Amino acid sequence: MKVVFHNVIYFFAEKGKRIGLNREKLKACFFPLYRAFCSIEYKCFNHIYLYHVEIPVTQRCTLKCKDCSFMMPYFERPKDYNVIDLLKYMDRLFECVDTIQIFRILGGEPFVYKDLDLIIQKALSCTKVRTVDVVTNGTLVPAEKILNAMSNSKLTVQISDYGDISYKKKELQKVCEEKGIKCVIRSMADKNWFTAGDLHFRGKLAKDIKEQLKKCAGICRSFQNGKLYFCPRASFGALLGIPDPPKDYVDFTVERSKDELRKQIFELNQRNGFLACNYCDEGTDCYTSIPPAQQISDFSQIECWRGNIGKQ
Repeated sequence: MKVVFHNVIYFFAEKGKRIGLNREKLKACFFPLYRAFCSIEYKCFNHIYLYHVEIPVTQRCTLKCKDCSFMMPYFERPKDYNVIDLLKYMDRLFECVDTIQIFRILGGEPFVYKDLDLIIQKALSCTKVRTVDVVTNGTLVPAEKILNAMSNSKLTVQISDYGDISYKKKELQKVCEEKGIKCVIRSMADKNWFTAGDLHFRGKLAKDIKEQLKKCAGICRSFQNGKLYFCPRASFGALLGIPDPPKDYVDFTVERSKDELRKQIFELNQRNGFLACNYCDEGTDCYTSIPPAQQISDFSQIECWRGNIGKQ
């Protein structure tokens, strides 16, 4: 029964990747089903399932996108994460879960990270991870050791095509084909960029946040340097200065029992709201579509955005 149940879910999850479950309306429809499934998995089978986990390896990026969902241009001193720490935190996460459908490696721009091959190898070696994605903006072709690490049927390189600024996309695609690496170019039409606004405090009530989360329908967890957050907005926002209450993430950087961490992962999936929701427009009428990858040319825009962090 358990095996059949899991195989059915895995089948539809893979189908969902191909039809694009990142689409806003589809996400909202599937969100309650996903949470119900995670609840059944945990309570009936003692099984922790995560559909999608993203791990950033660096804050450095080759682009300065005005509405970057990870807010990369707004880090004053972008840094790489320590590879030894990341590998250790990945081990702890993998120990505490039973299935991760998609494990996505990104930045910033992940191909600027010199130890990316070690992160890729760790993810691919975990039998609990069903597929691995590496997401790039198409401005770099990685080093040979990284290309060799990516040559695995379990991995896909996803190139975000931003037109002329993704000027290495064709070269990267050709290299991937020569190496036998699965490679997908996602056009600007596929990216569906939206603006979640800056990081000022919105002053929403708990009931409003609960409704916002239903529409936001986040099924992508952000594994930020050893802390598992509900979404990238919460994890990157915390680094930029919004409040970061410990109850809003699962902390793998401190010693806790496996059972305690598993319980916290389950509870994170089932929460009805987070403080970070009060610093975000996703799931509200203010969450509007925008042209993808508009580049910042005026430094004052960055200073203005930073100046609004936490303001009421």
